Amino acid sequence: MKTLRWLLAAALTVLLVQGGSACIEELDLAKMISKTDSAVHGTITDVRTVRFVPEGDDRLIYTILTVEGEDLYTGNTTTVEAAFLGGTFEDDSMMVTSMPAPSEYRLGNEVVVFRGAVEGWGPEIDHCVYASMGGIFRTIDTKKGPVVLGKGEGFAVEGNVRVSNLKNEISNLQEAQR
Repeated sequence: MKTLRWLLAAALTVLLVQGGSACIEELDLAKMISKTDSAVHGTITDVRTVRFVPEGDDRLIYTILTVEGEDLYTGNTTTVEAAFLGGTFEDDSMMVTSMPAPSEYRLGNEVVVFRGAVEGWGPEIDHCVYASMGGIFRTIDTKKGPVVLGKGEGFAVEGNVRVSNLKNEISNLQEAQR
């Protein structure tokens, strides 16, 4: 009986130590800008999935979004693609806890997507939705212009903010980083 208690105590200690060491990087707006090459405010015009099977590894499914709109870093009109891990390809599904909710990436949604370059995601993908669910933000139209819906503390956009104000914040942060 003492051995069983000792084993349970040891197992609990290991779980607590592992749980305490797991972390998710908090990305305020300045950190997000430093890790990405664009933030596009626009409309999702295409959503598709691809399956990629790296040599000697299990299959991976990626969802690729096409967003048409304005790059908030440069002010230029652009069309970009950005992918995240997870989705359904044909009859094969891969769910990942950090992938955005389906309501965030529906065809026709107005969003702000932070994207960064990636390697090794297969031949069709060179940019990702940076930080997966932490890199896509829905927008809504209001009387005072479009508003980005924030996701809370630890995200690049914590609270709701007008797109025009977000663009100004990005510009100020970019200037400060130079």
